[in-house]
Formats: sequence, structure tokens, C-alpha cells
Amino acid sequence: MKEKLGLPKKGYAVIRCHDGVIVARLQSFPECERALMYRRDSMVSFLPLQDDEIVGSPSLFTKMLEKAGYRVSYCSENQQEDSFLVLKHEN
Repeated sequence: MKEKLGLPKKGYAVIRCHDGVIVARLQSFPECERALMYRRDSMVSFLPLQDDEIVGSPSLFTKMLEKAGYRVSYCSENQQEDSFLVLKHEN
């Protein structure tokens, strides 16, 4: 577990609220309305998102497809990363 550190004099800090630990330090912050933040250890990067871009989990997209009338099945028994979806629209 990281120890609590003082706030940086410049830039930004991402702080975990439940224990006050700084988990990432940033020199700049994106000047866009929406962005995904990626963090690996203390390294942080941002990916700006366009207005028409949607972010979600695979299960969210599966549920959206099912609600749109598609039958979703997997080509791999274990549904791991090496599997892929087969879609069939049910009329």
C-alpha cells in the first residue's frame, strides 16, 4: 500500500478518497468535455472522447444487442478473450 504523501506544488493529483493516498500525479489535465483516464501504477494518460462515442463493458453491449433483437452466442465455450460473438437478428 502506498503511503500518504503531500500534494504536489504544481499540476494535479488523483487521490483515493477512503484513505487519502495519492495514486497518480499529473502535469496537465485534458481540456475536453469527456475523456477516459488510463492508469498504470502512477503513470496516467487520457483519451479524449467524441460526443458520439460510447464506453461500456462487453456485457453492456451484449444486452444492447439483445434488446435490439439480436441473438448473441459465443463461438468459444469459455467466453474468454479468444472467443468472438455470433449475431443473428431475430425477426
